[in-house]
Amino acid sequence: MVRCMDGMRITVVACLLLAACGATLGPEPSASPSLSAEWSLHEAAGLRIATPAAWGAPEVFPAIDPNGPRAWIEFRDPSGAEAVALMTWRDATASALAAAQYESERPRGDAPTELKLSDGTLARTVVAMSGYAHWSDATGAGTYECRSLYVQLDPRLVAVVIACGAHVKGTATPAPDLLRVQEQVALRLGVAGGAP
Repeated sequence: MVRCMDGMRITVVACLLLAACGATLGPEPSASPSLSAEWSLHEAAGLRIATPAAWGAPEVFPAIDPNGPRAWIEFRDPSGAEAVALMTWRDATASALAAAQYESERPRGDAPTELKLSDGTLARTVVAMSGYAHWSDATGAGTYECRSLYVQLDPRLVAVVIACGAHVKGTATPAPDLLRVQEQVALRLGVAGGAP
């Protein structure tokens, strides 16, 4: 009887130690060793999105077209200008979605191509494509280039991270700094509730 109790005590102590160690393994859900203090995490429209903290919280617009994106998520920089936008698509692949978008573009930008993103131990391959859009109002008109990064988050979910040039008279392209941030957003993008 005493021998059995000693065995139970050892088992209970071992279980408690394992539980205590298990609780301290890995990063906290809101922290990431590869995410600097100048970045923050947001959950929106089923996505976990890392962005520069200065951008603040995203605005989420619901899907309107049943055949189109499920959601439109927009981040703005401190000046209030659009920084990046994200769209989510179900039952699609990144390459097929980029190819379909490219075929519908008039005028066309760069054809879809694979782009390898990395930062330290993080790495991901996305499909990159450029396209053009127009704006006009009482003050004038212009054309701006947008680069879209198509990210396959799981076999049935694609997110598109879009960075565009400014709405200025003439033609604008995305600033190099914005393109670098866009790549970091796409690299760290995940499904809501997942690890950073």
